[in-house]
Amino acid sequence: MNSILIPLLYGLTGITAYTAMHHAIIAWRRPAERTHLLFALLCAIIAAYVVAKTISYQTDSAQELIDARRVEVSFAAIIFIILPWFVRAYTGQRALWLPAVLNLLLLTVMVANLRLPYGLSFTGFPEFSYLELPWGERVADLRVHQHGDWYQIGWLGMFLVFAYSLYASWRQLRRGERRQALALAGAIAVFMGFVLFNRLVNSGVVQFTHTAEFGFLALVFMMNQSLLHALHETERQMQAMLDNVPAVVYLKDLQGRYLLVNRQFRERFHIGDAAVTGKSDYDLFPAAQAETLRFNDSRVLQECRPAQFDESVDVDGETRHFLTIKFPVLTPEGMPQALGGASTDVTHARQLAREMDALREQVLHADRVARVSALSTSLAHELSQPLTAMLSNAQAGLRFMEQGGDALDECRDILQDIVRDDERAIAIIGGLRAMLRQKGAAREPIALADAVTEALDLMRDETLRRGVHCECRLDDDSKVFADKVQIEQVMLNLVMNALDALDGSPAGQRHLLVSVATDGDGQARVAVRDSGPGLPPNQHDRIFDSFYSTKSQGLGMGLALCRSIIESHGGRIWASDNADQGATVQFVLPIVAERQV
Repeated sequence: MNSILIPLLYGLTGITAYTAMHHAIIAWRRPAERTHLLFALLCAIIAAYVVAKTISYQTDSAQELIDARRVEVSFAAIIFIILPWFVRAYTGQRALWLPAVLNLLLLTVMVANLRLPYGLSFTGFPEFSYLELPWGERVADLRVHQHGDWYQIGWLGMFLVFAYSLYASWRQLRRGERRQALALAGAIAVFMGFVLFNRLVNSGVVQFTHTAEFGFLALVFMMNQSLLHALHETERQMQAMLDNVPAVVYLKDLQGRYLLVNRQFRERFHIGDAAVTGKSDYDLFPAAQAETLRFNDSRVLQECRPAQFDESVDVDGETRHFLTIKFPVLTPEGMPQALGGASTDVTHARQLAREMDALREQVLHADRVARVSALSTSLAHELSQPLTAMLSNAQAGLRFMEQGGDALDECRDILQDIVRDDERAIAIIGGLRAMLRQKGAAREPIALADAVTEALDLMRDETLRRGVHCECRLDDDSKVFADKVQIEQVMLNLVMNALDALDGSPAGQRHLLVSVATDGDGQARVAVRDSGPGLPPNQHDRIFDSFYSTKSQGLGMGLALCRSIIESHGGRIWASDNADQGATVQFVLPIVAERQV
């Protein structure tokens, strides 16, 4: 006897079980892919159904046949319970009531199959017989010659599921998903053909055995191909998307081996896709750099949260700098299973930033030199005062010494005056040297009132020369973290602009108020208030733009530089008209906490 059918069915069981396991793994790796999970469950039940069918073929008595077919029909009912939900997920149908109604009908059929004395397949105790197949193999005769009401209801439920599946594929086809829709429709059509063949076998039209299990195989094969094609297409689209992201994107396993890289990675590091997959940073970069990269990876995996890093690697003998976001890829249980990263090459941007800083420093220096040059006459007078006083005191001391006698007290007073005037001259020269330096001093906690006072000292003679009455209200407790020279540069600009604005005011009405105060929101406020004509209409914000000036000879850089300096210190500067007369320009800087001072 040639045994073909039974080994074939066991082979079919293995294929279906493998397919179930494959799609279960896909569903585990992609929790959002419910379609693969439902298909895996469907394949697992089909495998169980085929085993039950194989056992039915190998029964040796009527009672064994009844029991085996009861199990077989139960698995068939479960298959048709799961199938509508798989079709719904596969085709993207939203309606829940159709699969739910079909499930209710088939659950009722399955309960009837379990409770009826002879199951759904037989209306009475069957007469057991064997069926000899054309190739000589003998199996138990599974044909159903007497159809009970529940048997007919079961067939109705199956064909309703087929109808729902074809309807869903038609809707999918109308949405433009042609390939997926035709795959489902073809699988259902082939499956229906095998089921109808079973009907013909039961009716005696065809002298053969049941073949519906091969219809299940066709369904599994065709839908497996369609799902895998869709999966590969999704992966291709994802890779295409990643390849067009203007950043280096990659995925590593927990051991640091690369699983996926995009085109930017391959082009940036001149590495082919096949050459990087499975390798680690130690294989691609110098050991010290790879150690840093791996340390950052470990930190992200340990903390299970995204983090940002500044990373550097050598590429063709040049060090490239990257701003990197690394994140853990977690399992549904929240455990890390991989590490993702996206790195943006900021080498050129940082080089440009350094060049911009250098240019900005040069512009600030040129502005300071221009301000000092404009004040040259006043500064010369400021220096001449202590120098003239020192000369007069020295000459007086000489005269006392020539006269002889007891003039020790007078000489002591004269020397104290000389020291005081010398310190005054040294302070002026020191301030000039600081203003004329190419670079400002490092930022440190400073008393804002001291910086304002030193700037006003440099402007004192200019203020007197222009007939301006200057009043100061300074809060000595306002300490900020700043570059003192740059803050003095801001004050020189603001005070000089105020003096220029007061030139057109009548003598005796030229008033300037400079104040330093502490706001309640943790900021120090500096205000320069004048009694001039005020700001041009609707120009309050524009006056801080580069190359915009209200003066005929102005370059429009002074207030722009002031804004640049203040904003680089984390502050804000603005201008407004006074309620009575003139304008006020003021800026705020964050106050340094006592523990930072």
